[in-house]
Order: sequence, then structure tokens, then C-alpha cells
Amino acid sequence: MSRPTIQLVERRTRQIQLPRGDVAFLLTHARHVVEIVPAFKRGVYRITPRGYVGWFDSPTRRFAIGPKIPWPNVQMLLGVPHASAGDVQPDAGLLNALAREFASQLRAVSRIGLVAGYHDQDRISPFLRGKFRVAEQLRDAAARAFPDRFHITESVLDLDTPWNRIPRAVAEKLLANRNLGEHARIELRDATISLDGVPVAPIADADFAVAEVEPRASHYRPLLDLCRTLHDGFATARLGEGGSGAFLVDMGRAFERWLERGLTDELATRPNWRVEPQREFPVGPTVLQPDIVIRRRMKPLAVLDAKWKAPGLIPDASDLHQILAYAAVTGAKHVGLVYPGRRFARRSFRVPGSDITVSLLRVQVIGSVEEGRRSVKQLVRFVRRDGSRHGEIER
Repeated sequence: MSRPTIQLVERRTRQIQLPRGDVAFLLTHARHVVEIVPAFKRGVYRITPRGYVGWFDSPTRRFAIGPKIPWPNVQMLLGVPHASAGDVQPDAGLLNALAREFASQLRAVSRIGLVAGYHDQDRISPFLRGKFRVAEQLRDAAARAFPDRFHITESVLDLDTPWNRIPRAVAEKLLANRNLGEHARIELRDATISLDGVPVAPIADADFAVAEVEPRASHYRPLLDLCRTLHDGFATARLGEGGSGAFLVDMGRAFERWLERGLTDELATRPNWRVEPQREFPVGPTVLQPDIVIRRRMKPLAVLDAKWKAPGLIPDASDLHQILAYAAVTGAKHVGLVYPGRRFARRSFRVPGSDITVSLLRVQVIGSVEEGRRSVKQLVRFVRRDGSRHGEIER
């Protein structure tokens, strides 16, 4: 049975009449996706989407959340600027665009060649080789007078590696989704033929961590970035048993990753510089995790925290508390809150009684891909100049 679709726009409030079952579902399972409060009319509620784009199903409705910026710029933030032209519907259209881009990037990786790797595998063999598993062998010997097999662990070279398991798992998830269009499904099936020798297994953050640092799989990086977006989109949308489908993109996380990619690309030719995303700093029972730490010669030069919201004339006190805590824990003298905008802009002030500079920065996310890159270049130049003012030699 088809569901009525309720069209929403990220961060914009709309009044909607909803049955009680859907209201209960939203309050129980989707509080992180939408804010819902009663209006002044019975059965009518004010729905405000938070920072997500995509869709999810309640017991009787489909909620499709569009972005507050043009769709081509959403795709730019996701790292797939050429996935499709024009507007994309936030429900099936978004998933189809990303699935077709996934198929295209997987074909590009396959043309260069899939990378095999070594990993340990437990086996039972008539020959003794590799590492002998004593406990299993003793249990076997207790059941047999003369064991004729050996329990061993040996290194094998095959495609069962994190950088191959990740796209295989994401492809299976896409193909299992009934909202995927037929054309996207055909493209995806054709592209995944090259992964037939890769086992299907659940993937975790540890798999991405290993895959992203494997030097032999550097040509996988754009594909793995897209896999992360798709994997997180399905994970974020686990809304309980009341609905029948969901796929949600966290725009704040997409903005943060776009900044990270742009800064990394701009500083790649400078060997003394490094971009460090999502580094954990334990503070007693709490862990602080800045979005981006920029280091020069291993010294923390700047900390940037991405905020997917309008900057306003005065920053939120909670945002300032957060970024100043990052300055204290990292030792960086320059911290910045980075907001999306229509052009690059900056404003800085010193923290009284300290040598810490706080910057309020806007980078351009509405416009062409090249305009976005130029805006990130301006951000890099500003951070480097500020480092020089703090006594660092520019290199």
C-alpha cells in the first residue's frame, strides 16, 4: 500500500495533521530527526526537521526531507558532484543518485584492479603449517585416538579485506532496498560482479579505519568515502519497527567531511602540515573530539569545529564553550567555528587574559564546485597567516 508523502525542508517548520500512531512513532523513534510539538488545533502538530536530508516511513506516512541548499551543492558536500543533474527528490531520488555514483566509482576501482591482502584464517588441514591451535587440537585428540587432522591458523592472500568487504556490504544493502529504482539496480548489479569473490559480512568503524590507511588501496578512497555516506545513511535511519524504510544523510557530518577533504587536499603538498579529523582527547570520564585539528610539525596550530547552521551575529555561548575546551585540551592558539554560507567571510577576536584567537568563519557551499574549492583555499590561507602571527615560520 502506498503511503501519503509529507514534503519537508531541513530546519523549516510545517504544520501537519497526523494520526496518533504516527505521532507516537515520531516521539519514540525519530526525535533525533524531527522536532514535533502540538499546534493550537486538535490533531495538528508543528514538525521541524533537524539537520538531516532523505526520507523515513512512519506507520502510515512517508516523510521526505529536502535540503535548505540546492541539490547540486548537497551532492558537492557528499563528494559526488556529478551524480546527477538538476533537482533530486529526497526519497528514492537521493538513494538512486548515490547508488549510481557508487556503481560508477566501483567500476573505476575495478578497472585499476581490486587489491588483495593477507589475513589470518582458521582451518583444519591434513598438513601442519602456519600457527598450531593447541586448545582445539587437544579437544580433537580427546575424541580420537589418532587424530588425522591439524587445527591451524595460516595467512592467506585473497580479496577478503576491509577495503573490499566494505563496498560489498554496501552494495548488498542497496540491492536489498526496495526503494531503489530499476535502472540504478541494474547498474549496481553489473558493477558488483567484480566483487563476487568477496564474502558478505557486517562492517564496522574499525573496517573503515583499516581501509583508509592502506597505501595499496589509495584508488579506493573516493569509493570508501561514498560507502561511509551510504553506510551512515542506513545506520542513522534505524527508526524501529513501525516504518518500512528509511535513508537519512546527516548534513552536519557531510559538511564536516567536505571541509576535511578540502583542507587535506590543499595541504597535501606541504609535508610539515597535517589534517587530523575526529581525534579523541580523554578528559577524566569524558572524551572530547574536535572535528578537525590542523598541525604543523606535529604541533597543534588550529582547531576547527564545523557548524551546519546559520552563523548569526553573535555565536552561541555553548559553541564558544565547546571550542575553548578544544583549545585547552589540544594546546592550539587558534580555534574557529566554521559555518556554511554564500561566500567566504571571517571575523576574529582574542580571548581576554589569554593568547587564544577565536575566529568565526563562513565557507561557500552554494555555487559551483570550483567556487567551493576556492573558498576552502581562502580558509587555508587564513589559518596559515594566523599561524605566522603566532610566531610560526611559514613553510
